[in-house]
Amino acid sequence: MSKKVKRKMKKSLLIFFIIIAVILVGIIGVYFCTSNLKTEKNVKSHYNQFVITTKKAKLYDKNKKEIGTIEKDITLELDKENTKNDYYKIKDTSYYINYNDTKKTKNNNSNSLNEKYLVFNNNVKTKKTTELYKDDKLVVKINESVNLPIQVQDSDYYYVSFSNNLLRIKKDTASIENSNNTDKKESKQVSVLYYFDVENECNTYNCVKTDDFKNQMQKLKDEGYYTINKDDFWRFIHGNIRLEEKAIYVITTNQNEIVNNIAKELNITIDKEETGFHFVRTNKPAVKESLIDINKYQVKSYTTIDDVLRMANGEEVPQDDPTPPSADQKIAVLNYHFFYDPNEGETCNEGICLTTDKFREHLQYLKDEGFKTLTMNEFMRWMYGEIELPEKSVLITIDDGAMGTGKHNGNKLIPLLEEYDMHATLFLITGWWDISNYISPNLDIQSHTNDMHQYGDCGKGQLVCYGYDKAKADLEQSVAIIGNTDSFCYPFYSYSDTAIQAVKDTGFRIAFAGGNVKASRQSNKWTIPRYPIHSDITMEKFKSMVN
Repeated sequence: MSKKVKRKMKKSLLIFFIIIAVILVGIIGVYFCTSNLKTEKNVKSHYNQFVITTKKAKLYDKNKKEIGTIEKDITLELDKENTKNDYYKIKDTSYYINYNDTKKTKNNNSNSLNEKYLVFNNNVKTKKTTELYKDDKLVVKINESVNLPIQVQDSDYYYVSFSNNLLRIKKDTASIENSNNTDKKESKQVSVLYYFDVENECNTYNCVKTDDFKNQMQKLKDEGYYTINKDDFWRFIHGNIRLEEKAIYVITTNQNEIVNNIAKELNITIDKEETGFHFVRTNKPAVKESLIDINKYQVKSYTTIDDVLRMANGEEVPQDDPTPPSADQKIAVLNYHFFYDPNEGETCNEGICLTTDKFREHLQYLKDEGFKTLTMNEFMRWMYGEIELPEKSVLITIDDGAMGTGKHNGNKLIPLLEEYDMHATLFLITGWWDISNYISPNLDIQSHTNDMHQYGDCGKGQLVCYGYDKAKADLEQSVAIIGNTDSFCYPFYSYSDTAIQAVKDTGFRIAFAGGNVKASRQSNKWTIPRYPIHSDITMEKFKSMVN
């Protein structure tokens, strides 16, 4: 083969390989271009202001280096401009997440911050590894230290904002640094505005008319005041949050339809008075760290709008009812125990047993003579001078919850109360019998300890013998079951200074003992006297007690 032919063949092969190379480059280019377009399309189709992780996902820094993890089902808010590659930037952070690990969602984050919370002027700085918790679950782990403003705190955790999530950092894993995060003014105090009752028509100083209440709430709103709920108030009192200035907490004893409709119309929060707080009626606002006796203002029928504004501002507002409450009224507190019916073959040999016939005779007399049988709330508020009561008033109490008092052990008490439409209070030993056995609109349930209705080694009731810590622990168990701290009754009428202190510190407002005399507003609120009712009581004796 000639040299000329060989050169021609080489030239043809070269051209052939060049053409093949160009075709391959073109194919690869088209592939990558199509792939990139497809990826960009997928990224954009996944994108939303809020996304939720579909699995345990990796976190990346700005150089796309893996730097941590985030658990499944965590809602994230994204930066709107970062949609041109495989990674989304998580808003208000320096971290990224791959789009394949997310899907679109709505902002249904229940842990987002209250807009009225002010960030603390302190930052939390973690150690080399950062662990963020939601409730008790570790949800974000970052392999580096972070420095974030404190949004909320409690005894064990600092709470920080991570992409619209309020997450916890354990206090023992971090340190604190001063930081000027905000210059906004905060509420150093919160006025508690207390309304006993709101009605269309009122006959007492403790009732506020509907129109007055609505006008007061509207005026407060117009002046820039805003209402908080019980959770925010609890956090404020404990120093766990900072609130913007002009925060107020509005509560009522009777959270009726009138109150709820006004709250809805004005878009404000009005809570039912909570037994978890121990309020005292003063002319001062509530302040942080005051956990035992929390100040409140009471708004009355004669309180003006200007006075309400002064209350909200934390000023002193003297309140003297036009007619001072009677200091001389005395009320009989009757103390029953067991009920039985001999006509049904029942017997009871204890001195504190009473036949149903005798109890019926007592109720009939009270009805015929026009006596008001009080709820415990009415009696307690009368003791504190908050309401007035008819001269013919009586408080019926029953101790223990034993024979004839419940639907499981004879069921004598509740049917008679309901038949005569009269009220009574059962002091229940909550650890001995189920509270569901005593449910009736005519019967209040209060505490008689959880499991301390026996004599201790000291010869008195266990509440006295066992000391403060055991007493308080038992009382707290009882309160958790009853859900009420209006009143308490000492087993065997046995008490001591230590027992009384445990009762006070548990949050009870009043406590009952024995005594065989009537109660008055001058009675010691922690040893209110009662008349024990024995089986041999005569009607003449009963009449002398209540009259």
